[in-house]
Amino acid sequence: MSFFEGILNQEDVIVVNKQFCDQLNEPYGLDHPDILQKIIDEFNGYDSISDDKEKAIQKVCCLLVGLVFEQPFKNGNKRTSVSISLLIMRIHHHDIRGYKNEITQEEFYQLLYNTMMKMEGDQTIKSELEEYLRENLTKI
Repeated sequence: MSFFEGILNQEDVIVVNKQFCDQLNEPYGLDHPDILQKIIDEFNGYDSISDDKEKAIQKVCCLLVGLVFEQPFKNGNKRTSVSISLLIMRIHHHDIRGYKNEITQEEFYQLLYNTMMKMEGDQTIKSELEEYLRENLTKI
């Protein structure tokens, strides 16, 4: 199985993150490979979900919360999580309604920023993203 079948591995995420860092001349670094592997293992654990929308929601939330909140990379955690998440949604035949609209993108990035700023143990770390995706994911 491969990324384009919805399976993710550490190298996939590292390649995307390195590209973002290179593009913006930011230093690359994977500070927490163990955390990244934990995120990937959880992500791939959602493969047993049969409903494509729910599978996309759980995988994307796992990746977004994991990378944005846990910050395993030195730079580019949000950009990496969003770019891979958008691909994962499309692999599962879904997209964020109106995402091409700049206002929708700003709203989504603000949600991710708010996620990043939460305190450890906050019960809303994942639930707000799940709610947003349930309301805004559309079949393509």
